Amino acid sequence: MNADELKQLSIEGCELIGRGAHASVYRIAPDEIVKVYREDIPYERVLTEKRRAKRAFILGVPTAISFDIVKVGKCFGAVYELLDAEPTDSFVNRSAGNLEDFIGMSVELLRYIHSLDADTSDCADMKADHFKWVDNTEHLTGAHTADVIRGIIEGVPDSNKLLHGDFHLKNIIIVNGKPMMIDMDTLSYGDPVFDLATITNSYLTFPQMAPEAATVQLGISVENAYHIWKRTLSLYYDGMSREELAGIEYKARILGLIRILDFVQRSVPPDLRDMLTGQSISMLNELIGSGTEV
Repeated sequence: MNADELKQLSIEGCELIGRGAHASVYRIAPDEIVKVYREDIPYERVLTEKRRAKRAFILGVPTAISFDIVKVGKCFGAVYELLDAEPTDSFVNRSAGNLEDFIGMSVELLRYIHSLDADTSDCADMKADHFKWVDNTEHLTGAHTADVIRGIIEGVPDSNKLLHGDFHLKNIIIVNGKPMMIDMDTLSYGDPVFDLATITNSYLTFPQMAPEAATVQLGISVENAYHIWKRTLSLYYDGMSREELAGIEYKARILGLIRILDFVQRSVPPDLRDMLTGQSISMLNELIGSGTEV
């Protein structure tokens, strides 16, 4: 269907149940939700995500597949039929037991995703993207920092395994007590450390940069965000020593920060961009200067 032929859908008065970097999710009926993309996201990208979601579903990844594409004002939206869907932050905030259950389920899901071979013709090469982000931001970080980060990227093993690319609780909803992905736009391939880098951004780096904004965005406390990261790291790499885990966190944080630094240059308003750029560079300098976890 041509984008001009899509029907209009109103979300006035609808409950917001999730929000990621690229879209927000609203409940429009007891058994239906709509994912509303940012205004700058084109129709072709919405169709790409739908195609990737179908492929991931066939591979056994629990993911929602839209049955209709609509317009919501000037934005595109994808409509899904989901029974008993609950925002993950609501599930997590209900009890300490639910928090631990979510961490365990999400790590199990993450490991399963990473066990799958990616279709490299339809996914981004995350290692190549990181090299590109270093090149794009070298004028901000300086040559020394850029070279250190390139060395870290070069040391990451090549891999064709599937990555989610933006794995955090706002891209997951709880359906019948189980996690289901609602954002497959960022599917990519590479070593798991690249997914761990995006997780540090969500649960560690972002809350450190802007704790109040992170609390609103994630829907959970900063303390719970930190806890999710630490438990995710230790469960994913079960059996590793504290020193080994610190080394992985060090790499993940640096890789995550260079992604943030590149993103804010392209997608953040100038006033906020300057603040986040300064914070990102400061954190990178502190990490690289110490050579250990901050």
